[in-house]
Amino acid sequence: MGTVAIVVLAGLSAALALILVRASAARARMARSFAVLESVAAVGERDLAVESTLQEITEALVPAVADFCVIDVIVEGRPLRAAVRVGPGGPPGIEEGLSRRTPSLPVETVVGSVDAPPVARLRRDLSEADLEKLAHDPGDRAFLRRIGMRSFVILPLRARGRTTGALTLAVAWSGRRYGTETARFFRVLKGRVSLALDNAGLFSDLGRAERARAEIAETLQRGLLPPPLPHIPGWSAAAMYRPAGAENEVGGDFYDAFPVADGWMVVVGDVTGRGARAASITGQARYTLRTAASLTGDPLVALATLNRALLGRRDSALCTVAAFTLPEDPTQPVRLAVAGHPPPMLVVGESVVETVASGPLLGAFEDVEWSLQRLRVEAGQLLVVITDGVTEAPGPRGRFGEERLRSLLATTPSPVAVVQRLEGAMHEFTEGRFVDDAAILALARTADERGAGADRSFGDLHPLVA
Repeated sequence: MGTVAIVVLAGLSAALALILVRASAARARMARSFAVLESVAAVGERDLAVESTLQEITEALVPAVADFCVIDVIVEGRPLRAAVRVGPGGPPGIEEGLSRRTPSLPVETVVGSVDAPPVARLRRDLSEADLEKLAHDPGDRAFLRRIGMRSFVILPLRARGRTTGALTLAVAWSGRRYGTETARFFRVLKGRVSLALDNAGLFSDLGRAERARAEIAETLQRGLLPPPLPHIPGWSAAAMYRPAGAENEVGGDFYDAFPVADGWMVVVGDVTGRGARAASITGQARYTLRTAASLTGDPLVALATLNRALLGRRDSALCTVAAFTLPEDPTQPVRLAVAGHPPPMLVVGESVVETVASGPLLGAFEDVEWSLQRLRVEAGQLLVVITDGVTEAPGPRGRFGEERLRSLLATTPSPVAVVQRLEGAMHEFTEGRFVDDAAILALARTADERGAGADRSFGDLHPLVA
């Protein structure tokens, strides 16, 4: 046999070996795919609770065909995260981050169009442009980048002729990639998953749960939202409360104003955390401060009472508060006490100064004290209190910042103008995207001060001129 023939034969043998290896790998992939589909089908045939169905489906998919998977459902037009599973080897905190993350489902996958039904979306090689489309904001983009996704597929889940959610599968740290050869498998898989979830009653159960949750949330919101500011004799006031996120109406910031023995007490506060837990602490803080202050009229007693209440909770609860009394008698000063909160600012023309030093925050320590400061506020001067959601608000150019705040407060003529100017500036700076709750309260003595003991029913009228 000649040399050329030997070389040709060796080449053919190598090619045949490669074909056999690829064929073997393909058979192995097919066997794994069938095994996954059989597992999902078996889940759908069993009489399982919704939670068990979700758990067994995600266990069948991860890590067999994905490094992580997410199941979202559409309830009353809104996407809700139903299940998350992350396989071994991923970066820490990914499962928790995915569980909290608001779904970013493409319209063509969930809704489709008049001419086309919802379709699956497969991305073989994930690019930075893809991350930009998926991310909600810069922080979310950094989180997605940390996952290190290489490929992903989003499959619409349909039941009873309508799209009810989506299944997202992704590969990252395992080094795998999805290709066009997996398209048929994914088409079969989405049907099996949809059937299994529909059989378990997931969509109807979540619909009922969402309606119940919405009703409870609405009831809580009516009780916890900051109330309209009352008329405070001798003072004009304006306030703004902006919760973070379009669907949050109750958060961790609050303000309140109520009568006490020698005038009125005003409180502005900020609770750590977000969501339902922060709202529960907010409610406790507001009503504890109101009760203690109404009985004593003393800002220090109100702070100490709330501190004890927060320390008595089973969970850790921290809160900052600025509390001050507004006397109706113009000869008396304002009394202020601040616990861990941004100090109130006094605006006198172009001058903006912090009024008092801040003391320890509430809920952290038992043996702490706060100082009571006295401040004279003349007619034409403004007293402004904010929460740190104002100065810490992020935008394309960094943080809103204290310098910008002070420049906006300078020469502002009235409480209403302060609130309108700050709210407009914040909306423009953040491009309408608030990532933290924000509250603003501004006060000024009215120009027509007649002293204590005057007829309160005519406190807003100017005297007649002969």
